[in-house]
Amino acid sequence: MEKERTLQLLVEKEWTLETINSLGSGFLYHLAYPVELIQPALVTAIRSGVVGEGHNLEILHYYDHTLRRIAVGEVVKINDFQTFMRIDFRLLQTAPSLRGYPEATDNGYRFLFRE
Repeated sequence: MEKERTLQLLVEKEWTLETINSLGSGFLYHLAYPVELIQPALVTAIRSGVVGEGHNLEILHYYDHTLRRIAVGEVVKINDFQTFMRIDFRLLQTAPSLRGYPEATDNGYRFLFRE
């Protein structure tokens, strides 16, 4: 059996970062992404039922070609509307206690598996 891979959800808006930080652990939140911004392997995994409820995720703020992890959580539900997907998740831990990432990958996806 393949080891469960952590999902990454990238956000660019400062207000999203502020909202997640103000909510803190235990709260539910959701983010939505057009399918073309979701890694194709992840789309396949979601649609085949491999990825779903309970899956680990991390939310990263993407700014000026750097990523900073702002929260970790778990998937509550993924809603597939064919042209976009909405990810409902529970926040488990939020910044500032999370380590950052020095450089962003430049693959264009905003919802992907962590490599």
